[in-house]
Amino acid sequence: MRILHVISGLSTGGAEAVLYRLVTASSSIEHEVVCLEGRDWYSDKLEEQGIRVHHIEWSSIGLVRAVLRLHALIRSSNADLVQTWMYRPNFFAGISSRLVGKPAVWNIRCSNFQLYPAATRALAYGGGIIARWVPNFVINCSTESRRLHARIGYDAVEGLVIPNGYDPEVFKPDEAARTKIREALSIEPESFVVATIGRWHPQKGLPDLLQAVRLLEDRNVAPTLLIVGRGIDAENLELHELVERSGCADRVHLAGQRGDIPDIARAADLHVLASVGGEGFPNAVAETMLSGTPNIVADVGDSAMIVGDTGWVVPPGDPEKLADAIEQAFGEWATSRSQWEERRKAARRRVANNFPLDRMAQAYREVWNKVTGALDLSLGKVESRPRPRV
Repeated sequence: MRILHVISGLSTGGAEAVLYRLVTASSSIEHEVVCLEGRDWYSDKLEEQGIRVHHIEWSSIGLVRAVLRLHALIRSSNADLVQTWMYRPNFFAGISSRLVGKPAVWNIRCSNFQLYPAATRALAYGGGIIARWVPNFVINCSTESRRLHARIGYDAVEGLVIPNGYDPEVFKPDEAARTKIREALSIEPESFVVATIGRWHPQKGLPDLLQAVRLLEDRNVAPTLLIVGRGIDAENLELHELVERSGCADRVHLAGQRGDIPDIARAADLHVLASVGGEGFPNAVAETMLSGTPNIVADVGDSAMIVGDTGWVVPPGDPEKLADAIEQAFGEWATSRSQWEERRKAARRRVANNFPLDRMAQAYREVWNKVTGALDLSLGKVESRPRPRV
C-alpha cells in the first residue's frame, strides 16, 4: 500500500511527531510526505529514513500557486490513499483528492478553537461544511476533539478516535542520561525540577505556570522551572519580559527547541501541562510519563484521561490550583521517596499499557485498509457512523 501524507509543516509540533513515528513504524507501507511549508525539523529526519518529502513553500508563493502545486502533486502521485493532517491540508488536499478520485482520510488534532487565528477557525468550520462530500474517513486523536468536531458537521462521515502511540524503548527512565542533561543545563543534581515542554503559544498557559511558581515562594517551595520548546529562547523578548515580571527569573531555564526530548523528559522530576485550551492528545504528557516523570495537567483535551490516577488534574487558567498541585507533588517527592517512586512507575505503566506505538500504527493501517477496500473491517467497540448517501 502507498500512502501520501499532507501536513502543514514539519516543525517539532505534536502532529509532526506523530506523523514521523507512524511512517517510521509502518515498514510494510510505502510513505511519501507533502509539507505545505518549507524545510523544517523533521524534513531531514524523514529523508534519512528513505521517505520522499516535497515542500510547497505555501507562505512564500501565495495561495493560488500553492494550491495548484499541491493539486499537481496529488494528481501525479501513485498513492492509494491521501492521509491529511490538520485543517489546511484537510481542506485543500481533501478537495484535490476528491477531484482526482483518490480516497482521503482526515486527521484532527484540536479540541478547542478559541486561541487559533480567524483563518484557522474558518478552515475548521469549512471542513465541517464539506465533510459530507470530501473525506472518506475522519480520525481524531482524542475523544474531546471528536465531540467538538461532531457539533460542527464532522460526524457526517465515518470516523473514530486513534490515540497517539509511543515507543517505551525511546522514552524510558535512564539515570545516566538524567544526570548528563542536568549537568549540561547547569541544574543541581538534587534540585526539584518542574519541566514544561511545548512551543511558545498563548494556549500553553506559561503566564499561569510562572504565576504558580511565584506563589510557591510564599510557601517555601522553590522548584527549578525548565521550559523547553520552539520559541522558548533568548530571542523571545516577550517571554523574557514575562519571566522577569514573575519574580522568579533566577530559577527559570529557557532551553529552546531541542532534539533530545527523551533526555529532557528524564531530567525532570515533574512535568506540568498548564495549557488553557486547544490540546487534543498532548504528546509531552505521555512522553514524560513513559519516562517515569509524573504529571500535573490542566483539564484540557484528553490530558486528564492520559494521566488517570498517576498525577494531578487542575482547572485550566487557575494558577492557585496549579500551585497547590505542585506543592503536593513537591511534598511527596521531598518526604516520601518510596511513594514517589511508585508514582513514577505507575505513570510509565499507564502509558506503556494503554498507548503503545504498535497499537496506534495498527489502527491507522486498519483504517487505510478499510478505506481502500483491502479489508472489510469491523470497528468493534469504537463508535462509527456510516457515510451518508448524497
